[in-house]
Amino acid sequence: MQKENILTINGLTKQYPGTLALSDVSININKGEIIGLVGENGAGKSTLLKLIMGLEQPTKGDMQIYGKKYNPKTPLEANKNGIGMVFQEQSLIQNLSVSENIFFGREDSYSKFGFVNKNKMNKDAEEVLSQVNVSGIKTSKKVFNYDFATRQMIEIAKVFYVSQREDEKNSIILLDEPTSVLSEDEVKLLFKNIKKFVAKGDSVIFVSHRLDEVLEISDRIYVFKDGQNVCELNKENANENILYEKMVGKTASGEYYKLNRQVTPSKKELMKIEKLGLKGYFNDISFSLHEGEVIGICGVIGSGKEELCEVICGDKIPTSGTIKIHGEEKVSKEPYQSLRNGILSIPKERREEAIIPDNTISENISMSNYSKIKLNGFISKKKEDEQAQTFMEELNIKAPSIFQKVSNLSGGNAQKVVFARILASDAPILLLNHPTRGVDIGAKEEIYSLIRDLSEQNKGIIVIGDTLDESIGLSSKILVMKDGTLTHEFDAPSDNKPEQLDIVKYMM
Repeated sequence: MQKENILTINGLTKQYPGTLALSDVSININKGEIIGLVGENGAGKSTLLKLIMGLEQPTKGDMQIYGKKYNPKTPLEANKNGIGMVFQEQSLIQNLSVSENIFFGREDSYSKFGFVNKNKMNKDAEEVLSQVNVSGIKTSKKVFNYDFATRQMIEIAKVFYVSQREDEKNSIILLDEPTSVLSEDEVKLLFKNIKKFVAKGDSVIFVSHRLDEVLEISDRIYVFKDGQNVCELNKENANENILYEKMVGKTASGEYYKLNRQVTPSKKELMKIEKLGLKGYFNDISFSLHEGEVIGICGVIGSGKEELCEVICGDKIPTSGTIKIHGEEKVSKEPYQSLRNGILSIPKERREEAIIPDNTISENISMSNYSKIKLNGFISKKKEDEQAQTFMEELNIKAPSIFQKVSNLSGGNAQKVVFARILASDAPILLLNHPTRGVDIGAKEEIYSLIRDLSEQNKGIIVIGDTLDESIGLSSKILVMKDGTLTHEFDAPSDNKPEQLDIVKYMM
């Protein structure tokens, strides 16, 4: 029996100045269905979701919900039609409480004589969170008190709530890279909630670069390339290789992590960490980083690996131990001091910490190497732009020009801008925190190649990978952390990589 259609999209096109982001896209979303949406960064996936949510207006084409014309001008209008979205870069307002975020725009139901009943709002927010099995969150606390992954779960709970229709008709949830910051257990919880949601007849559009997750959760999959819907596949007719080939126009490389280019580290020591500690997070950490070496740090959430990286890059001040660069002890109380000491960090929350979204590609690339583009003590705009143009071509950054704002780039191209900044700097030590988070499989291969380039230039690199497999594939040495201590060290030459299970033993 054919399923009832909820949303119909006909010939949707979106033209930006100099960029055709979406071209003649037509798809259908049926009742109780999970639709997977895959494609390289810049393929048009996020643009489609923005049009469905009323964040952008189409240049051509139309949409229908339950056979009636649908053309939302705002997200609130989309919510009233039963459509909600979890954004890739999050939409929560940091200085509002959890409950104020969940009921943002709906405060009237808690207001009387000009006063807001915060107690009732907080209690109702707890109920919203419990509906998706999220616990341990104090709804009266400001959102900025919680880490990125917790904020993601709050946003997911909010969207499940706001998309509920007042009539008897079903809703649609749009999930744009919802799992990129979630742990394995949190992903399982999300998938459980998605299945509970569609069991009631509601539907989900699931966008992810993790093809295994798309294949696991989806009923049907649309493949986007260059702003077009190039393929529609039923789940049973798809696998990762087929999706990859449809996305990038070639089969996946067997040398995904470029193992043939893995450098044997030199004996020249770049950095030595001795008995480093941060009270309450980790203690007595010691290791050395050499030229050409890639060290992967593995551990579960709470192991101390993130805080260790924050200390190394100057975000936090250690309570014990030392960091020596080229044999000389260095103290970094701020990231800019860390950069002066030879350490450049790329944080995991790219949009918030690694780039200035409203600055141009050219301005972002030059941020960590002003000394190279100065002329008579002043920044030379000509040198800055020439440098940016070189890296834009070398890294295949897809944008109309170097003067494009980074906020208008796809996740993969924004990450390439970050790597251009690394390549332009003279920092001998690089700290890469989830360098491929939120980028597609094609862009990942390009980033892995860039990491090999940096290693061949004798840079010392510390990586926290998005997955355990990524850490193993990229690293020449692996450090395992558990409960704030270093539990094991693995050599990981290209021809003798440790097994995941061997590493997990020391993580749990």
